[in-house]
Amino acid sequence: MKNIVLCFDSGWGGPGSRATNVLELRRLLDDTDSQLVWWHPIGAAWLRMRRRRAISDAQTAVVGGYRVIADSWQRGDRIFLFGAGYGGYCARALSRLLDTVGVLPDRCHHLLDYALATYALPRQGRTPQEWRQVTELTEILAGRSALSVPVHFLGLWDSVRIPGLPRSAAGLPANVRIARHAVAIDGSAFGEIVGDGPTDRTAGSDHIGDHIEEVWFRGVHADVAGGPGGCRPLANIALHWVLDGAVRAGLEVSPIRRPAPVLGESDAVAGHTPTGGLRRLPPAPHIHDSVRVYLRRHPGYWRRLPATFCWADPDWAARGERLLPTPRRVRVPAADRALAHSAV
Repeated sequence: MKNIVLCFDSGWGGPGSRATNVLELRRLLDDTDSQLVWWHPIGAAWLRMRRRRAISDAQTAVVGGYRVIADSWQRGDRIFLFGAGYGGYCARALSRLLDTVGVLPDRCHHLLDYALATYALPRQGRTPQEWRQVTELTEILAGRSALSVPVHFLGLWDSVRIPGLPRSAAGLPANVRIARHAVAIDGSAFGEIVGDGPTDRTAGSDHIGDHIEEVWFRGVHADVAGGPGGCRPLANIALHWVLDGAVRAGLEVSPIRRPAPVLGESDAVAGHTPTGGLRRLPPAPHIHDSVRVYLRRHPGYWRRLPATFCWADPDWAARGERLLPTPRRVRVPAADRALAHSAV
């Protein structure tokens, strides 16, 4: 069993404070025999790109990610998908594709080419019922059933709809086992939330509720997803929250590269309060507990929050301790210990 980790970035912002959370995550991962890591930047200058080129770039990313899985996935492997901004849209699209057509065998190469061209990044929205019809047709053409391939973990930072494409299908497909989505309270209207509308999960599903988490963080898109123009301390809070869920789910993070436990109240109050571009929060959202710290110093921010909500992740400031690697026990020979004592 191995991990297959696919990272869809919203454009490489460069080193340091300009790096996106997806790039920061990629730097923490080692490509080993037990973990395959793939990273794809999806257009570093979206605002300057023509819509057709933007859609083509995103389709290339989704198809490329699918082929990585098709070439390396074996039953029992765990798939981790990560995305920020437009990359989050691509990660959700790939999870839907894996639920709809699964991993088709090589003998179905004509069917595979058609499925990738038609369903990887469809130009029109589809209902859960329509996606099930696609699955049924694919099962008939492929001569096999139970096509769906599970996505073990889906990690998103402020997923954003790609201009010219429909909003992601409501909810998450049933093949997503665990998910964490960090959403920007002060983000744009193009932002997507997992909780939009009905979902194709059944009420009896054993991975509904606690395993699918969507939490709202203070700041604009770049303050949550990272990248140029964002506040790095705020982005670190969202980075650690998604990373913590992934590590709990079995993601292997390099012991040498793990982030230091730097989160604290100073991070929660960093940056400034945006003056426009506010999005509407859904009823009874989960608000990250770091916002509570900011409210104590800036009570006017209460106006950004709905009347009813829940606080989430109360122990966020202590998370760094959990993300630190466990120190290795080093056995020192008795002769060396005696030599050390004699030198004191």
